[in-house]
Amino acid sequence: MAWYEAGQRWSDRRSWLPGYVRDARFDADSATRLEILRKARYFERNNGFVNRLADLFEEYTVGPEGLRMVPVSSNEEWNKKAAEWWAGWCRFPDVSTLMPFGTVQSLMARSWFIDGEIFLIKTRGRERQDQASYPRIELIEGHRVESNPSFAADDYYQDGIEIDTNGRPKGYWVRRGLTTDTVHSLYPADQVLHLFEPSRPGQLRGISMLYPVMNDLHDLDDLSMLEMDAAKDAAATTNIIKTKTGEVSFDDLRRARFAGQGTKANSGGSDNVRTEYYNDVFKGRAKVMRHGDDFDQFVSSRPSVATQAYWEYLLSKVCCGVGISKLLVMPYSMQGTVTRADLDVAATFFRSRSAVMSAVVREIYVYVMGWATNNVRELSDPPFDWAKVEARPPRSVNVDVGRNSQALISEYVAGWRTLEEICGELGRDYREVLRQRGQERKLARQIEEEMGLTPGELINAALEAIKTQQQQQIQQQQVQPKEAA
Repeated sequence: MAWYEAGQRWSDRRSWLPGYVRDARFDADSATRLEILRKARYFERNNGFVNRLADLFEEYTVGPEGLRMVPVSSNEEWNKKAAEWWAGWCRFPDVSTLMPFGTVQSLMARSWFIDGEIFLIKTRGRERQDQASYPRIELIEGHRVESNPSFAADDYYQDGIEIDTNGRPKGYWVRRGLTTDTVHSLYPADQVLHLFEPSRPGQLRGISMLYPVMNDLHDLDDLSMLEMDAAKDAAATTNIIKTKTGEVSFDDLRRARFAGQGTKANSGGSDNVRTEYYNDVFKGRAKVMRHGDDFDQFVSSRPSVATQAYWEYLLSKVCCGVGISKLLVMPYSMQGTVTRADLDVAATFFRSRSAVMSAVVREIYVYVMGWATNNVRELSDPPFDWAKVEARPPRSVNVDVGRNSQALISEYVAGWRTLEEICGELGRDYREVLRQRGQERKLARQIEEEMGLTPGELINAALEAIKTQQQQQIQQQQVQPKEAA
């Protein structure tokens, strides 16, 4: 018959799949979102595997020092001053902590991965006498953005967000204070930054990135605990003695031992004599049992090979569901070409997440530098495109640093890449790199003149040594596959 099997609602060959076709706000309502959030935070606290995933997401999305913001307006001199002032502001960006902006970005990335979202409020620092207070940001966890309970259900209030007739957010309700003394404050949308990545149109709140594999994590957790209980039970059970009337328990053995104290005939007699005889004959420890008794050495075979294979399957499934390569989570040997392909996919995944993070960080930059152009003397005459800035992601995942470095050099020579792009991926400012290289070459010329060396000899010797070392490494890599074959 000309139909789609998947379009048939009922089938006696498969189980029924629960679900309805409706808007995202009904599928991911407040209760569903908070329950997923509760489970995600539990696994982040108690599951090392989830913690590792969060660490990797944090590491390759923002990097060790956060996304680097590079001013790229039409005035290069102003860019230099803006970069210096921005670096100073990044020392204490958060109104409630002393964390630098790199650490704040790491916290943002981690909350995004575990909670599915995080909110940032544009605010100001403490009041200063006769001076404007500095711009600051405040991090708000997702569970604190909720609908005001004093309001009745309304289509213009969805899960803590006030929207207009087009469905665009107008304001956010934030719960302040303790559980027993709370106040809900409304912040306009232009004062709030919402870091999340919707998976459907009309989705206003973020959901933990663990949501498609939450039950798999739960199954893996339960299975691990049950196998551990079985292992502990096996460790407590050593040997089993069987008689004609059944197995001998520990209490039976203890009762027989105490009952035989003081009566050598009952506790030993001919059995002890025969035991000593066999010990002497076999030159080892021997135990003689009564006629009809049986002795078994208890051996545990858990977890079985099938169980271990199922663990690996669940771990792979979790990695696939989250989007992070299993090779990064639990490194293992794999063919070189396949490894590079796998890590290239991983690098694309993290760059995509970095793009979402960059949009939020760029908004923070515009907010802060907008204040600076009006209140900082050195930046008081900005160019018309002062808000133009580039957010540089951290260094990508790679398996062969040497190969990637050669590729970057080739792309730079061909003009497909700029020095600013390459330095940005390394978390460096290309201006600082060029200035440092100029200082090194100047110092090298001075030393060459003092030592009577040929101009350029000092640096060229270092470059030749590096080149020789690289060639030796390449030769070793070519020899190793042949030896393995």
